Amino acid sequence: MRTLSIILFALATAVTTSFTTASFTGTYDGFEDEMYVFTTDEGQTMEFDEVSPETLEKYDLSDESFQGKTFKVTYQTVTYTDDETEEEEIKNILTDLKLLEE
Repeated sequence: MRTLSIILFALATAVTTSFTTASFTGTYDGFEDEMYVFTTDEGQTMEFDEVSPETLEKYDLSDESFQGKTFKVTYQTVTYTDDETEEEEIKNILTDLKLLEE
């Protein structure tokens, strides 16, 4: 019975995570402070500290020749609750890129 109580408590306090996929057109500004930085057409700065391996295979973003280029950027927003602080955290993960100009 005690084991069942522990399992139920663990499930009740488990991290809540949700994913949302979105995209925008923007200019690649480069890799700064461990982040891949893009500026949207509306002037908003978007930073990504994670990039899918498939995307990095398509475009080596460490190559400075991609800076200033326009891409269609697809990303996932992951919303989760931090175990320690119990605060909601948001993380953007770059999942796909399409170069719009050569």
